[in-house]
Amino acid sequence: MKDIQRALLEAVGVRVVALGFDGKAVGQSFLRRISGGRASLHLAFIEHPKDFDVVADVAVRFDQLEDLVNATNSLLSKREKGQTYSLGAEIGNISGDGQRRWSVASLADVETVADQVVTSFKEVGLPYLDRASTLEGALRLLTSPGRDAWLHSPIHASRVKRVVGLVKVMGRVDELEARAREGALLLEEIKDPGLLDFKRFVVGLGIKA
Repeated sequence: MKDIQRALLEAVGVRVVALGFDGKAVGQSFLRRISGGRASLHLAFIEHPKDFDVVADVAVRFDQLEDLVNATNSLLSKREKGQTYSLGAEIGNISGDGQRRWSVASLADVETVADQVVTSFKEVGLPYLDRASTLEGALRLLTSPGRDAWLHSPIHASRVKRVVGLVKVMGRVDELEARAREGALLLEEIKDPGLLDFKRFVVGLGIKA
């Protein structure tokens, strides 16, 4: 199965080069530089005794934002801090259909599944990355109404940190305290264990929460 997984990554890599992505996977991710960071198409493999399923997700990293958010995170190594992403989602969830999976049982499936994965990426993943690859677009997605914000960053404390961080990076100083209060209120309402860490984060930015 490992050989088949490598063959699938190679087949997808050949196809995404034309879309501006590096054709050689880093781990199981294909990367494209964006202003101030990178965009990613990542393939996850769910293994079964005789086959495996493929799930595709997309994500965006803004280096300045991630450096800000990770500055006081003692749980991550320097290398791990360089691998965090600012927002992202699984392709099927973005489209509203629920998780999409493609099944691969042998090398004979590789080319067909690669075509299907990249077609879904073009139809759903690329438009998402276009929206998410600007600071303004990322902020809109992370502050979407209701459950929609959760789609792009499911860990509440991490999401509200990045909302505040984005506003900081964008230089929108007049919004900082209001965004910090919104984040703290959300975490308080749901009794999120990340509340204290969030408050430390915003205090470190010189903001009252």
